[in-house]
Amino acid sequence: MMFFPEQISKLNELETLVFDFIIKSPEQVQQMTIRDLASQAHVSTSTIVRLCTKLGFEGWADLKFYLKSQAREKTPEEQHYDNMLEFNMFLRRMNTDVYQAKLNKAAQMIAQADCTIFLGLGTSGSLSEYATKYFANTGLRSFVISDPFQAVQVQGMGNIVAVILSVSGETEQVVNKELEFKAGGAKIISITNNEDCSVAKLADHHLSYNLINEWSKQYPLGNLTTQLPVLALLEILAHKSIEYFLENEK
Repeated sequence: MMFFPEQISKLNELETLVFDFIIKSPEQVQQMTIRDLASQAHVSTSTIVRLCTKLGFEGWADLKFYLKSQAREKTPEEQHYDNMLEFNMFLRRMNTDVYQAKLNKAAQMIAQADCTIFLGLGTSGSLSEYATKYFANTGLRSFVISDPFQAVQVQGMGNIVAVILSVSGETEQVVNKELEFKAGGAKIISITNNEDCSVAKLADHHLSYNLINEWSKQYPLGNLTTQLPVLALLEILAHKSIEYFLENEK
């Protein structure tokens, strides 16, 4: 689907919620009436009409026709564009008061900790290593666990926060390590693609980015879901955490 940044920038918060639902569930939306979508997104039908106009359509029927015309296998270029569009939508969600409050809570937990431990496997493991270096550069004490089978004794180490990164939130080794952290008294912050997963449910605080999962056609087990939101979250958390830490030191 081709929508332009200048169109998206004109959407208000309610229109953005509807737009987010449409790009994530285009097949479902094609079968909906305008009242169905309004009920699903918890907005008025007039909000949807305004959204259609701002996106350059004459009305709801025109937008539905466009969605049906796009119902075919996407080229790699179109898939990449959709990923960037979703990232743009995530940044807009992240700037809402609700999401900022969640970020602030996570940052306060990290600022009050004696040490922050990052954990992830695969791509999430690489991001955990990056996060450890980034947080250390701010002056915050942090470590990374790259081996999920490595024994870690957190009990008696003081106030420990473990930040667990996982796209699916269901990797067995990661869940087991999270349980080990909790048993040792550590506080858990999880960053996963959605909140309906084991890692998120076990965490004391959770952040999600809610993007459509993308898988490699060449290698079926290769998860290609963009991790740009995770990078954004980690860097923002680092800056917010050191700010809270310095305030507490005064």
